[in-house]
Amino acid sequence: MKTKILILLIILIGLGMGEFLYNKYLIQKGEVENGTQRSIPKTATTENMVLIPAGTFLMGREDREGWTPMANPQIFNDELPSHEVYLDAFYIDKYEVTNRQFKEFVDAAGYVTDAEKAGSSSVIVPADQADEVLQGTDIGSKWVKGAAWYAPDGPESNIEDKMDHPVVHVSWNDANAYAKWAGKRLPTEAEWEKAARGETNTNWFWGDLLDSAGKYANLYGEHRWEYIYPKEVIDGYLKTAPVGSLLPNGYGLYDTAGNVYEWTADWYQYDYFNISPKNNPSGPSEGEGKVIKGGTWWLCECYLRPADRESAPIGDHNHGMGFRLALDIEKN
Repeated sequence: MKTKILILLIILIGLGMGEFLYNKYLIQKGEVENGTQRSIPKTATTENMVLIPAGTFLMGREDREGWTPMANPQIFNDELPSHEVYLDAFYIDKYEVTNRQFKEFVDAAGYVTDAEKAGSSSVIVPADQADEVLQGTDIGSKWVKGAAWYAPDGPESNIEDKMDHPVVHVSWNDANAYAKWAGKRLPTEAEWEKAARGETNTNWFWGDLLDSAGKYANLYGEHRWEYIYPKEVIDGYLKTAPVGSLLPNGYGLYDTAGNVYEWTADWYQYDYFNISPKNNPSGPSEGEGKVIKGGTWWLCECYLRPADRESAPIGDHNHGMGFRLALDIEKN
């Protein structure tokens, strides 16, 4: 059928009708557009996804022993007030999207990421090479020409031995394009937090104390010199870890604390929890950035808590930005 349509289009180009019919036929089929190429999306499946049951959970931060916002409560007070939220059942990826999976998308759709279009991205480098040093660590950030998802450390690097690591240097635009191609979607902030908590209300999904974090989360312990973490906090990875390398949460999800930040569908608003609906909240109707969750390998434990809320413009990309996808029950 598609072959016949394309032959007809060639005939009708001279009549000025080809482009109209081409767009009508292909775009109505839900194809992903990028540049001059189009690719029919995959049929979504629930392989390597976890069903999160319908029900309520406590969203936001409670005051609990083991962690406080310390000297900068205003940074974290967007997590307040804690409040009960009801969500319908949904599926969510067990793992963060990997380089292998993202490459399949790029190869099929001819997609070009925002980092590639910009010609550079923010890379974490040794402190003596950094434009901006992360306080108390031996690392910092630097804009590097040629850095992209397939060259995470810069143009001389590659992902040949990182195919099962989470894809990085991807913007919200890139993640959303991948989601459409995969026949899925980005999770809402509430869905992400419920799934990441793994049926707990503690500071981190493994408990209120950091002391066993190295078994569960990839954070910057190996790079911090200002304070030496107990050995139980050290995860053993200097940068990203292959997905699923550490222990899962109560729902069986991996890497919801650390490894890479994960994009959500919601626009960010600092005081959104004061006005958000109880049932299936999906964020404000607009904003200057999207909510990102989970922290990343080059940040501290503060940002790895499921309650933590950060925001980034939809075109942002860096060495610790990735995503996982969700799927509605009725679309399965």
